[in-house]
Amino acid sequence: MNKRLLSVIITVLLMAAYTPAYALALSEIQLNSSLNQNLDAIIEIQSATNQELDSLNFSISRSSSGSMSQRWPNVQVELVRPEKGNSYLKLTSKESVREPVLKFLLEVSWSEGRIKREYELLINPQF
Repeated sequence: MNKRLLSVIITVLLMAAYTPAYALALSEIQLNSSLNQNLDAIIEIQSATNQELDSLNFSISRSSSGSMSQRWPNVQVELVRPEKGNSYLKLTSKESVREPVLKFLLEVSWSEGRIKREYELLINPQF
């Protein structure tokens, strides 16, 4: 009887300790512009709670050939929170993009964590 009671207690304790893990995630980048146009791209935010979105901070930097990266002042990142659907980050530039390949590092932090993700864009000319 003691073994059965002990196994029930252990099972209840394990079930009480279980908490589902919902982690904010970033999707692949979707490019909506061409070469020699202003940058227009979006990165969807998946599995984010309202609390995570409220505390969201982000920064973007150009990836360089070395280990250091530099700030990228020509690109703005904006959090868009539509009423329906997932929120997303909108990346835009005031100047047209002249380089066919762009590599950058996006750092997103919130109250419960942080993500660093490198993106690479191959920008085709407009036909």
